[in-house]
Amino acid sequence: MYRFQSRIVDRMRVGRVLLAGDLAHLVAPFGARGLNSGVQDAENAAWKLAFVRRGWAGDGLLSSYHDERHAAAVENLDVTGATMRFLVPGTDEERRHRLSTLERAATDPAAHAQVDSGRLAEPFWYTDSPLTTPDPARAGTGRPPRGSLPPAGPGVLVPDAPVAVAGRRTRLRALARDGFLLLTTDTAAAAAPSFGVAAAGVPVRLLSLPDIDRTGALTAALTARPGELWVIRPDAHVAAVLREPAVTAALRRALGAG
Repeated sequence: MYRFQSRIVDRMRVGRVLLAGDLAHLVAPFGARGLNSGVQDAENAAWKLAFVRRGWAGDGLLSSYHDERHAAAVENLDVTGATMRFLVPGTDEERRHRLSTLERAATDPAAHAQVDSGRLAEPFWYTDSPLTTPDPARAGTGRPPRGSLPPAGPGVLVPDAPVAVAGRRTRLRALARDGFLLLTTDTAAAAAPSFGVAAAGVPVRLLSLPDIDRTGALTAALTARPGELWVIRPDAHVAAVLREPAVTAALRRALGAG
């Protein structure tokens, strides 16, 4: 038997200081959520610090660090806390819930998912982030049931699929690290005039899914439809899925200025 502390700070940005990892949040050791969330804190902060220092974005982008990573920490506390209450019940009600769940699971396969032995760490969904442009066609894409494959869409981390650019093989998330990545379901040459971008020096790259995804596997994984343009952040989360020339507005929002 052991005990642990679940704690979280009120603010993950305090002036010029960004709090991350165990300094910002402590969770029960289930699913490696403590370690993974610390790495995700650093990844989230890194591209925002770089953009602000280079003059590509203003202070609002740094403020979004708290908005996104504090929400992720709250989710981790909720998930690990529920696991601990199931494994080591602290009240009579929690003990009754544990016992009834285990008894039902012995004969009812539908009850198996309710046996809470810990849920592995997973990327947080920035669907409610001020940097994310909602997509009415993909409304309601909240957290999926445990064990199911999440659909792609605004706020969600893209699949790390193999791609080829100008004959060079790489991976989608590696491409995203170069700046903002625009993926069109049309040819890049055809999309360039209608999706003109004025982003004040921000590194933006427009690529065609048919050109880089020869097998079609990535297009299928994204559920990308004809006429769409996907705006991918440097941390490989989807900032927007657009169907009209509104890229500049989506980029301004993704930079904390819209």
